[in-house]
Amino acid sequence: MPRQTIAEKYRQHRREFVLAQELGCTPIEARAKIRWDKARERIERSGAGIAKRADAPIRLRDLPDEAWMMRDR
Repeated sequence: MPRQTIAEKYRQHRREFVLAQELGCTPIEARAKIRWDKARERIERSGAGIAKRADAPIRLRDLPDEAWMMRDR
């Protein structure tokens, strides 16, 4: 991977900072979201979507937003 120039590094930090302000999170969380979005786009372009698999694991963020102790099992 080629090294970033100082200008590219500052542009990346600015994108992260602006996204963090929009989302109301930290710049580190915004960086993770940017990386996640790029990875998701790559997966969608390849046609091998993870969500299409029937045996894909259930993620916590996909569960309903309710107290864990109130769930019936």
